[in-house]
Amino acid sequence: MLKYTLHAHDFTVQAAHLTSEPALTSAAQTPTVDDPRNPTRVTVYTTTGAAAALRIAQRHLKLVHARLAYTNPGSVDRTATDTVYAEARSRAEALTPEQRRDESYHALHSEDDALRMDALTDVMEEHCEFDA
Repeated sequence: MLKYTLHAHDFTVQAAHLTSEPALTSAAQTPTVDDPRNPTRVTVYTTTGAAAALRIAQRHLKLVHARLAYTNPGSVDRTATDTVYAEARSRAEALTPEQRRDESYHALHSEDDALRMDALTDVMEEHCEFDA
């Protein structure tokens, strides 16, 4: 597993300064950004190379942007991805905990499905609905 660090500008990955290093096995391996309001660096983990790291990083930046647009309207210009996330988030909020749990088992078939699942996961985390 390698840890890739990529530079970002305006929520877009900049591949020019990509660096990698072996990942610590004890480290959390979820993508992270240095600043959720204005990310300049994104860190991702993958075993499949730099191209995969770029895709993972860009997807994560879209999610960070969508979360920011949802929680702080007006802080960023809204995108189509932000709208998908906001609609999925509102729908997830309207479900019961049992419905959210059932929904969380559905398969992902597209980028939008992954974003909808991220919105569902955010709501479930806020409501402490994950088993310990």
